[in-house]
Amino acid sequence: MRIIAVINQKGGCGKTTTSINLGACLAKLKKRVLVVDLDPQAHATLGFGINPGEYQKSIYDLLIGKEKGTVFTSDVIMNLAQNLDLIPSDVMLSAAEPILLQRDHREYSLADILKPLSEKYDFIIIDCPPNIGILTFNALYACTEAIIPMESGLFALHGLAKLLETIHLVNMKRAISISAYALATMYDRRTKIAYESLEELRKHMHGHVYKTVINVNVKLKEAAGYGESIIMYARNSPGAKDYQSLAKEIMSIKKLKKVRIEEDEKILKPMVTKDGVLFTYYSPKASRVYVVADFNDWNMDGLPMVNIEGTGMWQRIVPLKKGTYEYKFYVDGHWVSDPNNPDKLKNEFGENSLIEID
Repeated sequence: MRIIAVINQKGGCGKTTTSINLGACLAKLKKRVLVVDLDPQAHATLGFGINPGEYQKSIYDLLIGKEKGTVFTSDVIMNLAQNLDLIPSDVMLSAAEPILLQRDHREYSLADILKPLSEKYDFIIIDCPPNIGILTFNALYACTEAIIPMESGLFALHGLAKLLETIHLVNMKRAISISAYALATMYDRRTKIAYESLEELRKHMHGHVYKTVINVNVKLKEAAGYGESIIMYARNSPGAKDYQSLAKEIMSIKKLKKVRIEEDEKILKPMVTKDGVLFTYYSPKASRVYVVADFNDWNMDGLPMVNIEGTGMWQRIVPLKKGTYEYKFYVDGHWVSDPNNPDKLKNEFGENSLIEID
């Protein structure tokens, strides 16, 4: 069984549209598919034409009732069509996060629910909420693969680095790494910005981008409005053909490959952005981390780094001009060279990390 999390903390990128239509297309190809709506807004549930009040239990009941063993997946799963099932969501799911945060091993709650279904389904598609919280972490700990829908546009890549870092954090605690691929959505071939955005996406994802692109198609929006998948609403439309192509491409991946360590480490290396150089240091136990370098006269407390949402991923963007710079991290009173940057310069005090900006 392959479990695919469709994830992006940015709304309006085609996340739910992808969850619905990929699931429907895989089912049409005679694969047994379960779509899990993990978004409190229940957009995937509504997108399948299921309205609140038409079901008594949802993913909320499974997550909250798991420890007591009072709710079973058979009580919640809804059959939508041949080979296609749904675990619906509702607004109550928003109340699950504070409850889950009080539990031990809370990030494995969804994985424990889905594990017994391994013989029943070929694919499980998880429609994640548009944020990085405990529900999204549950999806990442449960999945084998992640699809990151990315719309075309100037701000499409905003937040991608943070999302990849989150996946990297989860991979550090897993035996098998999540295989993450980006999917270009709402692609308008007539515009130059669409082409440039796709090229930038391929660059940032180190080639981990699906060949299939989801083109702009009004039928996709109409289908969602009518509560139908695109192959049910307009099976001959360009949108239907795009998602059928995506389903076939995903099916062609016979064996999941572990993400190469060196590719993961690129996420933590200093990254040049439009706002400056993004420095990253991972230490969940650290209480204070600073970037200290020749560009700030080795001032030990001049550039404090921020612990991103308490994940242990410390970051700081520093505007820098072209040139070569030496730097280190100052972690709780100790000097540390960048463990993810192989470029070093030794001196009488030890060694500094090097970064060159072209």
